[in-house]
Amino acid sequence: MCGSRSARELYTATDRLRNSEVRFSVSACGGCGVLRTLPVMSDAELSLYYPEDYWGETKPPSPRWIESSQREKTEFLRKCGLTGGKIMDVGCGAGLFLRALDAECWDRFGVETGSEASRLAAEALGADRIFNSSLIEARPGTAAAFDVITMWSALEHMNHPRSNLAEAKRLIRPGGTIIVQVPNAASYQARMFKGDWFALDVPRHRYHFTLPLLKRLLSDSGFRTYRTTLFSKAHNTHAFRQSLKTALRAGESRGGFGVFCLAIPLIKPVDFILTMLGSGATLTVAARAL
Repeated sequence: MCGSRSARELYTATDRLRNSEVRFSVSACGGCGVLRTLPVMSDAELSLYYPEDYWGETKPPSPRWIESSQREKTEFLRKCGLTGGKIMDVGCGAGLFLRALDAECWDRFGVETGSEASRLAAEALGADRIFNSSLIEARPGTAAAFDVITMWSALEHMNHPRSNLAEAKRLIRPGGTIIVQVPNAASYQARMFKGDWFALDVPRHRYHFTLPLLKRLLSDSGFRTYRTTLFSKAHNTHAFRQSLKTALRAGESRGGFGVFCLAIPLIKPVDFILTMLGSGATLTVAARAL
């Protein structure tokens, strides 16, 4: 991301989806300090680690379920004062976030690399509104074409985050907003669980960001951050629960399972307290295009 070729391994991790038993390295860049999953893999190699339903849906969801499941995202837009305009969701999956937006207020577009997920999104939103490719390959509009671009749990999947943000900057009008959500590599969960942290999701997550690094990357790309949060009802507690289950080997030993069961009532309050102290497991950042 910064051009440095030096790195220091912090720990190793395996694919939580069990596509293989290979151990991947999570290493800190000697230049900027960003964490990277190694070895380097091409987009074609990475595609083998994504099941067809990774960003899809097992059955058609109801409008009420879509609204409920996406409320955290739509509420963040509202808190940013974003109530309508031309919007593009990068890594849109089956288009659930876009479907949750009011079509009378938002002109909705999406970019998705997964073929099955993009097909489902296109069925719901229109084939001319969903691009089945990466953002850089799609080039889905002229300069300054969009008011808002969102990257919910998408930037960490990219081999070239800086180039993707540069393309986003080209597409957003001056004063428009980019919203980026990624796991927080400086969170208490990352420090506590290391290679067992659920949100590492190797090898699919190529980069692992802290808030200072993400803000610096956005600034270098022509954006100024104006809102951040470390809270995520959708992600934080779930990641804590799954990480603890893995760390205790709860699926392999009675003792580990027993300790995990005893810990379950404490997970939400502990996560809330540590997030309040500035160590939440999910970063959500809104930044304005300069």
